[in-house]
Amino acid sequence: MLLKYAVIFLYCLLLPGLVCEAGALCGGVCVEDSTEVMARRDTIAESKITSDRKRTTARTQTGHKRLDNLDFIYGNVVFSSPDIIKSLQNLPGVSAGTELMSGLYVHGGEGSDNLFLLDGVPMYQISHLGGLFSSFNTDVVKGLDFYKSGFPARYGGRMSSVVDVSTGDGDFEEYHGSFMIGLIDGRLQFEGPVVKGRTSFNVALRRSWMDAVLAPTIAYINKKSKGEETIGGTYAFGDLNASLTHKFSDKDKLSGKFYYGRDRLRLSREVPETASFMGVVDGRPVDMEVSGEDAIRTDIAWGNILASLNWEHRMSDDMSLKTVAYYSGSDADVWYEWKDWRFEAIEQYDAIDESNVSKVMDVAAFSDLNWRINRNHHLRAGLSYQHHIYRPSRKSVVDNDGSLLETVSGKKYSGEEFAVYAEDEVSIGDMLNLNAGLRYVIFSVPGKFRHRLEPRVAMSLNCSDNVSIRASYTHMNQFAHLISTHYLDVPTNCWLPSTKDIEPMHSKQVAAGVYSVLPLGFHLNVEGYYKTMDNLLEYSGANSLFPPLDSWESEFHKGKGRAYGLETELGWKSSGLSFNIYYTLSWSKRRFDGIWHDWYSHRHDNRHKLTLMGLWKINDRVDLYANWNYNSGGWMTVPTHIYNPGDVFDRVYTAPNNVNLPDYHRLDVGANFRRETRRGNESIWNIGIYNAYCRKNVVFVAIGEREDKSLYGEGRAIFPIIPSFSYTLKF
Repeated sequence: MLLKYAVIFLYCLLLPGLVCEAGALCGGVCVEDSTEVMARRDTIAESKITSDRKRTTARTQTGHKRLDNLDFIYGNVVFSSPDIIKSLQNLPGVSAGTELMSGLYVHGGEGSDNLFLLDGVPMYQISHLGGLFSSFNTDVVKGLDFYKSGFPARYGGRMSSVVDVSTGDGDFEEYHGSFMIGLIDGRLQFEGPVVKGRTSFNVALRRSWMDAVLAPTIAYINKKSKGEETIGGTYAFGDLNASLTHKFSDKDKLSGKFYYGRDRLRLSREVPETASFMGVVDGRPVDMEVSGEDAIRTDIAWGNILASLNWEHRMSDDMSLKTVAYYSGSDADVWYEWKDWRFEAIEQYDAIDESNVSKVMDVAAFSDLNWRINRNHHLRAGLSYQHHIYRPSRKSVVDNDGSLLETVSGKKYSGEEFAVYAEDEVSIGDMLNLNAGLRYVIFSVPGKFRHRLEPRVAMSLNCSDNVSIRASYTHMNQFAHLISTHYLDVPTNCWLPSTKDIEPMHSKQVAAGVYSVLPLGFHLNVEGYYKTMDNLLEYSGANSLFPPLDSWESEFHKGKGRAYGLETELGWKSSGLSFNIYYTLSWSKRRFDGIWHDWYSHRHDNRHKLTLMGLWKINDRVDLYANWNYNSGGWMTVPTHIYNPGDVFDRVYTAPNNVNLPDYHRLDVGANFRRETRRGNESIWNIGIYNAYCRKNVVFVAIGEREDKSLYGEGRAIFPIIPSFSYTLKF
């Protein structure tokens, strides 16, 4: 199995076009010639970057970070492509979890409590291959807004963070695109007008080819084994992003957006077995031989389908209305077979055949009103309706020497979620900005009707043009639970709703900080937070690959959590050189009275986290970047000794998460080499090294027993130094 996972180094994403002002509606553009168009676009891009820098101290929300496509390129390239989630993992207040996975544990969160939006549509499966790669293709991503605290009232449904990703509509005037070939994947993006100035399209494809690489490798291994065993393995994933946009006028725009992502993993191991026995042929004893096989096989498929229709109507220069109808579906199908063959007088098998299917679907619509009453008063309001469908099911057939035991279980839930919100942002004089909002949510499942009020308030006191003090207080509710028996983001997990017996998760968070722009190109932000979480769920049963379905409401303990910390961001930027230092001091605790009588450390309670990021643009053709990441080790629950009452040996655990793993650190370096081709296109070679000094970071601890029944632990590292490269052609 380790061979298959070791072969799986992959990638994730890159860059597209330029970012517009958030919330602006693009009208028609009068274009004289392409040279003037490109010059005008470059000017707009530079103006936005400058204005964003000036707004650093003027924003109202705490815990807010806005990233555009250029932020994904430097220092976040793993397996030949940039990755949105791994870019966010560098930020203070965010724990990455298991190395190289797309985990996002924000302010002590669980990972499943982050709201991921792709053009306003919620996405459930946000990663490929258990989290090695995220589902967002940066070739079409134009930017994102990331909130850790100070959530505006327009967002709801999750309680730890919001990742709001927006994609480009496509160029209305010219055709252009990009092609990338990397270590184990390739990407193609193309956009342009259907009707010039009126209708545009934007399409992006990406596909891994590890299946093509694995096939000859596995064939060679099987040939060398000479029939002693046969292994099989293949993995591939693909993504498709597509959009079609039409401008009816300067005031009305209609766009259709589509996303499809799919993973397929197959693994097998077959070992032939033979047995000899004495038979009788024509009345004479004869030595005879029979054969069978021991086998393990698995076939896993999972992915997302998102489709939306977006209408944007500008009623005036200061007022606009956006209405979106969408479908979001996610499914995972896991099949597993195990066979143990033996011959004792007759042919016998012990076998298990299991399949686990998890589906969640949303059919929904929302409408948002955006009204800038004047330069000091901005009003937003809206409503949304979501029809949720949850369908987990499992089938298990156990063959014990011909005695079959079949178990079938499944659940089907439907839930209705309705929300209405109002959000008012006002400037009182030149010093005080206030964003006050209220969200009212109704969630209904058969047998239970719930409604919740979620107050949100954020304020900013501008002490000067370069210094501001911000504070926020927010309530968040989450009605969906990701049911899991372990801590990895794998397709065996399933989404289920709050029921009449399972309460929605709830969080309260207060945050405050000082944000400053310093002389000589420096900026310094310091922010603190305190957060409480209620109605968290923790599995109480023995080790199991699949979570229980028929009894899940009784096999998960209800508990609570708290998290608090201090985050610091120091940055400096000149014309060609920049660096950022992110430091976090944090605590994350849990309490489940059914598991332990006191507070204990969360598994991602990393006391210290430090990230150093540097970029040197030597000239227009070469740039170098480096990231160094450090964090205190996570926590694991391991037995400390063995108790021997009579002839029974039991492992004893002193407390949950009772062992602190070793500290984690690594260095990533990379370079981009750019040049212009004969036809005037830009080509880019990217070369990167992950974990440049090959630090063996412990991912988990294996516990073993000595002959005297004492225990010992061995730390296990998985990921060594990993080189990567890619070639990109923009045309």
